[in-house]
Amino acid sequence: MNYFQMIPKIELHAHLNGSLSNQTLAELRNLKYGSYGNQPGSDDSFYRITSKTNLTLQECFQKFKYAHDLTDQPDTLAFATRKVIQEFAEDNVVYLELRTTPKATAHMTKREYLTTVLETIRKSQTEFQKITVKLLPSIDRSKGVKEAEENVDLVLDLAKSYPDLIKGMDLSGAPFGTKFSDYRELLRKAQSAGLKMALHCGEFDDDEEVREMFEFGTDRIGHGTFIKGDNLEFAKKAKIPFECCLTSNVKCSTTDDFGVFETTLSQELFLCAKTFGLTPDQIIQLEERSIAYTFASDDEKRALATLFEDFRRKEEEGEEYPPSPI
Repeated sequence: MNYFQMIPKIELHAHLNGSLSNQTLAELRNLKYGSYGNQPGSDDSFYRITSKTNLTLQECFQKFKYAHDLTDQPDTLAFATRKVIQEFAEDNVVYLELRTTPKATAHMTKREYLTTVLETIRKSQTEFQKITVKLLPSIDRSKGVKEAEENVDLVLDLAKSYPDLIKGMDLSGAPFGTKFSDYRELLRKAQSAGLKMALHCGEFDDDEEVREMFEFGTDRIGHGTFIKGDNLEFAKKAKIPFECCLTSNVKCSTTDDFGVFETTLSQELFLCAKTFGLTPDQIIQLEERSIAYTFASDDEKRALATLFEDFRRKEEEGEEYPPSPI
């Protein structure tokens, strides 16, 4: 395990279906179609995409399609959720906020979809005790306002039963041809009910939409790739944190996900340190500072801070860690 894997880490931008590793996708394929019969598409295409590196953007989109197909029923969705949590835990991620859009499929309703994910998260807390997991249900803005309204009402209802797990909402999906203002009042409704907001923002060049999101009062920004000028200065002064996804922003300028882009949070920290000339101590400080921007409870934030204090103490006491590669 390299040095960056040893650092306790906080992951605030992880989409469930995008976080399925190649190994998990292969296991899901066997699980689903071993039980339910015919397999759609070409085996050659599936195994080519899940066995190669440096995927084209089109192949990344195809990988997403496989992920959605393989998680369209409760048993495979639960399996996928557990595996994602397990793999984050194995990378020494100690706090994880997962995102997923409620989906109605031939095998389950939106409520069943979210309940399956929530129950799997709850069970995982016993199995993987070193990682705390929360859920940010998503609005996919490309699906329209009616779908968004259904999702907000469902999330607010489920939050009554899972107040410790549902801590906020995410606005994501292809932004082209949509307006943030169409979703503002729905998001305000969720915000007024106590949910935090993590909005994908600045994924394309639209200064006015960025201003609207800042005026709305988002708690965090997803990506922020095209935020510049006065908007960037406002974000700095207001201390609005950006959820940066380095590998994905290089590959396709917008989206993310460790499964699709075959990276880990440890690898992202290494790339960050190498690219910007940061010391290991500066990387640890970045992770520590992110505690304040989680949607965790105050008690959970204090527990996370203690984890970092323990890590620093062990370093100072000379505990053996692999040398930093930078």
